[in-house]
Amino acid sequence: MDDADDTRILRDIPSLADLPPWQFEAVAELAEPLKLKKGSRLIERGSDDGFTYFLTAGKVSLLGADGSSLVVDADAESVRSPLANLRPRIVDVTTLGRARAIRVPDILLNLPLCDDLFTNADKNPREDGTQEGRREIAARLPFELYRAIRNNKSSMLPSLPDTAVRIQLAIDEDLSDAEAVARLVETDPAMAAKLMMAANSALYGGQAPVHTCTAAVVRLGLQVTRQMVLTFALKEVFRTKNKLLRLRMKQLWEHSVNIAATSFVLARATGGVNPGEALLAGLVHDVGAIVVINYAERYPELVSDQSSLERAILCMRAELTATILREWKFAPAVVLAARDAELWQRAQSGAVDFTDILIVAQVHERLRMNDTGDIPQVDAIPAFAKVLGEDATPDKSLAILNQSQMLVDEMRSVLRR
Repeated sequence: MDDADDTRILRDIPSLADLPPWQFEAVAELAEPLKLKKGSRLIERGSDDGFTYFLTAGKVSLLGADGSSLVVDADAESVRSPLANLRPRIVDVTTLGRARAIRVPDILLNLPLCDDLFTNADKNPREDGTQEGRREIAARLPFELYRAIRNNKSSMLPSLPDTAVRIQLAIDEDLSDAEAVARLVETDPAMAAKLMMAANSALYGGQAPVHTCTAAVVRLGLQVTRQMVLTFALKEVFRTKNKLLRLRMKQLWEHSVNIAATSFVLARATGGVNPGEALLAGLVHDVGAIVVINYAERYPELVSDQSSLERAILCMRAELTATILREWKFAPAVVLAARDAELWQRAQSGAVDFTDILIVAQVHERLRMNDTGDIPQVDAIPAFAKVLGEDATPDKSLAILNQSQMLVDEMRSVLRR
């Protein structure tokens, strides 16, 4: 971004004001100025594109679904605040004349958190030059990684196997019946075998076993077939060529499987949330960590230092996950759930959603692993009351999972095949 006025406006944004010079320069480089004509749609209701918008000149109209409207003028105060920043967006934002705006990638607005993690954690006044250098590399990683993604998205972000993409498109666009979908599945024999195993499992099985892929698709139904195909395909994404990082990737997959299985059972017990979609949301909630792990191969200093690598993952996981899921065309509600899966204090009115399910599943997994250091008490986590009722307690929550232990174990078994 070359315009001096836009750079000055960026310096007035509170979340960026205290960044050290090199970080601010990186944000200024990667932020995008927008020049808009009258009547341009800047933000669309229901969208979540991974950017935060700041109006820098002109006026815009914010129109809600109920017809309510608000005009925002680019005065000194409004410039400092993001436009329509709830996700997914709840208003349409349209220019009322010529206008200018700046959009900043959400991942870069997390920089103060990243800086705290990398510069303050475990800092030792007597650390040697190697430790200090490693810390600096980790602090710069978010900028370097985002720049690499922007310049070459196709090679930086993981992609789903072609078979899974074709099946997903055929089902989502309502172009195929069970037999046609089965023919697509059979182009990948391993996928077909896994789908038949799932159809014969305790989760979906009937009285008689199925022996053909078409029968498996009929038993599961097209939408569950779509969910299971994506589920099985995802395991191929959790790969790394680096031997030192292979264990971390395996741990990531196991964690995702546990969250997915628990999310499936919680959704079944709660009602109102599709269990298959909840399972998928659990399985993909950490895919952003894959990008960090694979990119870290370029920095042997990080590969050899587990704590720095974990800070990089913690810093970037949420927004990178959202970026990947948008590329994979996941529904905005699933993108939001994966991004906000560790916002323990998140309070949302309305019915139980995927985010609530994921938060509760995450807490269960932390309890199982005896890793509860940064988690509030259950009665202070709004998602628990929404998912389990106002009388939610750890005991009630564990009782539901214990009663469903067979389903949890079966789902884990299906996912690990």
